[in-house]
Amino acid sequence: MHYLAYGFVGLVFWAIGSCVYNVYFHPLKAVPGPFLAKLSRWWLFTLEMRGNPHTEILELHQKYGPMLRISPNEVSFNDIEASGIIYGQTSKFEKSHYFYRAFEDQAPNLFTLRDRQHHAQDKRLISHAFSRANIVQHQASIWDKAGYLMGRLTKRVRENETIPLFPAFRCMTLDTISEFAFGRSTEALKLEDFESVIFDGIDKATGTVPFFQHFPILREALRWASYFKLTAVPNGFLALGEAADWAFQEMHATDTWTMFKNMISSAGKTSAELTKEHLISEAILMIVAGTDTTAAALAINLHQLLQQPELYRKLQEEVQTVMPRTDSKPAIQDLDALPLLEACVKEGLRISAPSRKIVSLSPWYYLQDETIFPNPKRYDPLRWMVDEDKKRLMMSYFHPFSRGTRQCIGQNLSWIEQKIVLSMFVRRFNPKDVLKKNITIREAITVAIDDPVEVRLDLVTD
Repeated sequence: MHYLAYGFVGLVFWAIGSCVYNVYFHPLKAVPGPFLAKLSRWWLFTLEMRGNPHTEILELHQKYGPMLRISPNEVSFNDIEASGIIYGQTSKFEKSHYFYRAFEDQAPNLFTLRDRQHHAQDKRLISHAFSRANIVQHQASIWDKAGYLMGRLTKRVRENETIPLFPAFRCMTLDTISEFAFGRSTEALKLEDFESVIFDGIDKATGTVPFFQHFPILREALRWASYFKLTAVPNGFLALGEAADWAFQEMHATDTWTMFKNMISSAGKTSAELTKEHLISEAILMIVAGTDTTAAALAINLHQLLQQPELYRKLQEEVQTVMPRTDSKPAIQDLDALPLLEACVKEGLRISAPSRKIVSLSPWYYLQDETIFPNPKRYDPLRWMVDEDKKRLMMSYFHPFSRGTRQCIGQNLSWIEQKIVLSMFVRRFNPKDVLKKNITIREAITVAIDDPVEVRLDLVTD
């Protein structure tokens, strides 16, 4: 008992000493921020568990300034120049072990790799597949998936049913990325209610990240418990793992071009070694990253657009110039030439990009800068329909996919998906009702929407 008492007293003194050091002697002691944030990581953990750290940290930036201490060892910046220093091509900052260890599994992937040389090597194996030219070359799959989705939505409209935008777009983006990466679709679009157990896996996986980041011992405990079968693995996690195993089998079974075949072929021309564990880790990354980001942007975009019928009508008229029929499939270059469609995609990305990257800077902060984007909380695509000087200024702040060597490698796919889906949607449907006028967006590594974003639509007649 004496040893326990001594241990407890020692722990108390250690905790007090750590707090005193963090407040008065730490190298970051002069950086402004909430007092509790200086003491320990607990303040940041509770903030993340509430699901809206991006909004609360932005409010604190408005109070304390562009440089904010959000934990003993972490500083958040809200400054566009700092963005270039931290995330630019020549940045000397390494990825944070604290942040990325929560995502580590059996093998690293493009997202979790911290070593610059290894990250660059991995990126070279994948980058060609996600080039704009290559995605344009393989766009038929996106048109097919979007067309199938529009057919299902049309059936629901004729039966006077509501449309759950977010689950529907999740199915479409999951099928798109799975066919693009592995050569075969998961066929989520055929599910009756647009609900896949894979989505449950994604939600559970992203929900555990704050725990694993702040209490890394939990990840090790869970790994050992699963190894010795001391705890059951939730169905969602099982589905995500099974999807990755399925992807590994499919990438070798198909004869068509796939991202992973291209990756394996590129590795064969270099000294890079690709293990099964590495490929499965990359597969999980593609499933998670390639599904929710684009689906959320589309759902949030249309949720706002459908509540502005005059703007919606203007977009319809513009889209009709390149899509004379509801089943038209114009060239991507024709969609690129539509300024209002481009503006709508940009505005959707601007309002749906919360993510915090122990020097950090979220693109969301400067996408909410009211000196650059007046009335930043308002969805207003027309803000992009301005003269070239103003547009250039906004574009210098517009980095929804981050920037530098670590920016999202799938951004070209996301842009093209969004343009195809938005154009097909407005060409086929008219707004009728949005069941919930306000939806809550929370941060869960990317963007999480707990609401299905239900709407009612009417059909457009040619």
